[in-house]
Amino acid sequence: MKKMMNYIQLIVMVFILFVVIIVYITKSSNKNGFDNYNLASPGYYPENVVTPLLKGEYPLTGNKNVSSNEYSDIWWHYPAFRVGSYKQITNNLRYYRNPDEGTCVGAEFCGALYHDKKTPTNISIPLDPVPNGEGPRINYYRFNL
Repeated sequence: MKKMMNYIQLIVMVFILFVVIIVYITKSSNKNGFDNYNLASPGYYPENVVTPLLKGEYPLTGNKNVSSNEYSDIWWHYPAFRVGSYKQITNNLRYYRNPDEGTCVGAEFCGALYHDKKTPTNISIPLDPVPNGEGPRINYYRFNL
């Protein structure tokens, strides 16, 4: 009878542990990217209302109006490269000269707020093959243990 009570206690403890783990996992997985957003201080008024969003990243034109661009004027700003290149060139640019890369919705907003800025090169150089060695390979590198 005493062994039976020990088994029941063990089963109850495992069940409680299981419930605690499930509750912890569900609470920690419900976080999103806005958890640190605080409505008490959303920004500085009136600066955040009258200045463009990317003011520190790109030089401003100082223009307070929209441009006269149409979709037929802006499409060529979108980066497009030949497909199937052994140079591994893709449309995925790391550094943009201007946030208006030909995808503005309405077209009149392209070229209205920001000038082009000087950016580092977007050309990526593939790494050489991993040298042979004795240690384990982790991603590109080989470690000697």
